[in-house]
Amino acid sequence: MRTHSNIPFFIPHSGCNNSCVFCSQVKITGRSRTQPVLEEEIKLLKQTVEESLSTLPKGIDVQLAFFGGSFTGIEPDRMTALLEAGYRYIEDGRIKGIRISTRPDYINEKILAVLKRYGVTDIELGIQSINDRVLEASARGHNSSVSYKSAEQIKKHSLGLVGQMMIGLPLSTLSDELNTADAIIKMGAYGARIYPTVVFADTTLYDMTIRGLYAPLTDDEAVERSALCLNRFIASGVRVLKIGLHSTESLAEAKYGANHPAIGELVKARVYYHRLCEELRGYNCHNREAVIYIKDGERSKLTGHGGRTIKELKDKFGLKNIEIMIANTQPYHPIIKVKE
Repeated sequence: MRTHSNIPFFIPHSGCNNSCVFCSQVKITGRSRTQPVLEEEIKLLKQTVEESLSTLPKGIDVQLAFFGGSFTGIEPDRMTALLEAGYRYIEDGRIKGIRISTRPDYINEKILAVLKRYGVTDIELGIQSINDRVLEASARGHNSSVSYKSAEQIKKHSLGLVGQMMIGLPLSTLSDELNTADAIIKMGAYGARIYPTVVFADTTLYDMTIRGLYAPLTDDEAVERSALCLNRFIASGVRVLKIGLHSTESLAEAKYGANHPAIGELVKARVYYHRLCEELRGYNCHNREAVIYIKDGERSKLTGHGGRTIKELKDKFGLKNIEIMIANTQPYHPIIKVKE
């Protein structure tokens, strides 16, 4: 089975004229929002690709990924120049394609034709929520119908779709987030990203928090809600590419919101916790020992941060001990046996 790798090239905040209440691209990406001179940017792009290709093993599928901003909202000449620079690596067979991220309202037929011409294969769409009340409260600048239309256009052009969603936006409930996950699945996305909301300083959301107009989720609340969404994606065969923002100094400094550096692992462990609880409810577990069989490489997901999942299961069901064994199972499909 061939593996996949992205070569990320960040364009922080570029192309976006909107000001969402939560947005601070400089702090999310850890990079300046100053737009470089195009010639220098192209030079840096080529340098980034060359350096990455020199370190990647042979025989893997490589994509150039334009992240950090709304790529299709930047100046058309700049977008084309960046795509042309990336397309040369597709032509010589060194990369397989190009991936971009953008907003739903920055997608149309003309833009999609340009993207396909220059080898774009995948589009990550910042859907965030499909609840219009939440979108308005978050100052997204569009409603849910735009997300549905953009996803439909992307699929019509036979491009891969990844839906990005957020947990804990203003006015958002667990039900809203589950509906958003379900919508991403129905849109035909093959992948998703789940981002619990983090409150950065110098954002509208920070001011709303200070004034008592917004209540950020705790880490535990965000983990629980994210896990329930992740479970929907797993059940539907949609691959979750990332949970939580990349760890940066700014993320660690955020005073409010779900900014635990290992939040992705916490969410995955919570999925295991819920699935194992369902299984254990059928047993008389008090003062007994249990054996959990999982796929090789899944131990850290199961045990959770600091072994929290195992401790919670023992406390909840009165188990004396839990042993973890490796078996030929699927990820997130543990097999459990309670010893007599």
